[in-house]
Amino acid sequence: MTFEKEIAVALEVERVWAFLWDVERVARCLPGCREARAIVPHRRYAAVVSEQVGPFKVRFPLEIRVLEADAPRRLKAEASGRDPAMGSSLRVTLDLLLEANGAGSRLVIHSEVGLAGTLATLGQGIIQQQADGIMTRFAEAMRLELEAEGRAGC
Repeated sequence: MTFEKEIAVALEVERVWAFLWDVERVARCLPGCREARAIVPHRRYAAVVSEQVGPFKVRFPLEIRVLEADAPRRLKAEASGRDPAMGSSLRVTLDLLLEANGAGSRLVIHSEVGLAGTLATLGQGIIQQQADGIMTRFAEAMRLELEAEGRAGC
């Protein structure tokens, strides 16, 4: 499944780029993210995401690897994990593209999501709707967090 979201904020590209590397702040924006930490800063991270998907409550411990970082324009990462209780696995590739937009910035969030196991049996429509909702909430939470930073003048 492929998703693309776009946000525009009144912050310079460099400040948005710095935000993208603040794992705690980005984790707060991701629905269901219960914990996140750097293993090797700018290379490997760990997170735990819990979410209700249809009739199932899933919990994915994730390993996140930075695949590419081209400051301050592009950040590409891959997250993968398995919920052993559900017998399901998740793989997400995020490609974040950042560019100047007038006095502010535009961030495009492109994601590829793959599921296997029990969750994949729910049906493409249910899974796609759920994943799209998560990505929409993630993008909106990032926009709000970045706007708050702009107002605070951090």
